Amino acid sequence: MVYRNLESHLGPSVTLSALELPGRGKRVKEKLIPDIYQIAENLFDLIRTEVELGKEYAIFGHSMGSLIAYLITIKVSDSGFPLPVHLFCSGHGAPSVPKFDSTKDQPKHTASSEIFWNYIDSLGALPPQLKEHSELMNYFEPIIRADIQALELYNYQPLVAPLPVRMSILYGINDVETPISGLLPWQIESEYPVEFVPFAGGHFGIFDELEKVSDLIKSKLTK
Repeated sequence: MVYRNLESHLGPSVTLSALELPGRGKRVKEKLIPDIYQIAENLFDLIRTEVELGKEYAIFGHSMGSLIAYLITIKVSDSGFPLPVHLFCSGHGAPSVPKFDSTKDQPKHTASSEIFWNYIDSLGALPPQLKEHSELMNYFEPIIRADIQALELYNYQPLVAPLPVRMSILYGINDVETPISGLLPWQIESEYPVEFVPFAGGHFGIFDELEKVSDLIKSKLTK
């Protein structure tokens, strides 16, 4: 649903296939997965057949999706399958930069509903309409908690060698979740120079500039 508007900007030259995680959308009856490595494994299995065919493809992820996209790319590499021609990671700090320090930070995924939703609201991810419907908030809360748990319990595993994949890192200039100091270490994950692309706005700023995002994607995939 989030990427539907991006698809209209990409045009016929790029086919967009949006992956849904277990426990939402068409996969709503499947059990939620609160482990980021298991999520990556699950989604890798969804694309394995297409990847094996050798058709050119790229991977795009936003926020937690960036980390998932990175981990899927590692699984592709470890499996010896054709690598993506480009990896686009948006709204997430480098994998090597911890987002959560258990010695001083209080975990959000176990916080009270009030604290939890205040945190989500601070990211600009809580539509005003949702706040008016407690039933919807109760429905989404366990889903989002599972995602936050997956992020907070993630343990970085350094690569033996940088990935031979070109990367573009997209970020909102006002995103408090992804300061530039936390973005720069993305460079250690690729053997090529990593491109950092700023967007106006906060954590979800890119979704207000989908034409610019699509132009970036098309420019990288048509070179």
